Amino acid sequence: MNQLNSTPLRNIRGYARETVLNNPYAPVVVTLIYFAIKFGISGCFSTMLLSDALWAQILLKFTSLLVNIMLGLFVAGRIRYFTLLSEEKEASILSLFSAFRKGPDRVLKASLILQGIPFLCTLPGFVYSVFVPISLEYTPDNAKNAAIALSMVAVGTVASYLISIPFMPLYYILGDYVNMPLSKAVRMSFWLMKGNYFRYIGLCISLLPFFVLGFISFGVGFIWISPFIQSSYAHFYLDLISQKQQNNSEGTA
Repeated sequence: MNQLNSTPLRNIRGYARETVLNNPYAPVVVTLIYFAIKFGISGCFSTMLLSDALWAQILLKFTSLLVNIMLGLFVAGRIRYFTLLSEEKEASILSLFSAFRKGPDRVLKASLILQGIPFLCTLPGFVYSVFVPISLEYTPDNAKNAAIALSMVAVGTVASYLISIPFMPLYYILGDYVNMPLSKAVRMSFWLMKGNYFRYIGLCISLLPFFVLGFISFGVGFIWISPFIQSSYAHFYLDLISQKQQNNSEGTA
């Protein structure tokens, strides 16, 4: 894709900042509701399966996958809210539940893809850590096994991120095109991201300091930081659409 028409990342962050400043309250409320739902549901299942037993660890791994797939409906709803907000269209708290009303089956299938990638990529590290004995007592074997397990998880996490990049616009597309089949939405997602992989990685890197601020504030800062981050991703998606439209116009001129 020709990137001559792409918006500089600093401008995208600027647009996101303006979006949040123009809407200082509602995005925070939506973020609080989203966090309450996400951590409430995830916490309930994690507590129910809190055990050191092998069967509990395995069950928790697969249960977490199913829970995250279901939470994809709320993820898609939050994305839809911030997309509408970034487009200066009418966005309400009810947008958080929009995926339940418009093609929930497509969203769940998309969530299966998006959650299945990190699940499969980190599964080898999980299996190794479960079946290879690692204790807190320092021994050469324990240190070696822990290092291998951490390395496998790290490699799996990086691989998951890289493999997921082409799917970045998928939820946005499903929200914009409610009648589009998932297979076509996936192809459109790849099409939009073609030539924009490094731009997206650059955007993620530029947002890392905000994630750090959120973590050092013990998570409280994410209440205000998350709306800015989500708006940045929304404006990036809108720029992908604008970029493709301009390239198509130039091609038919």
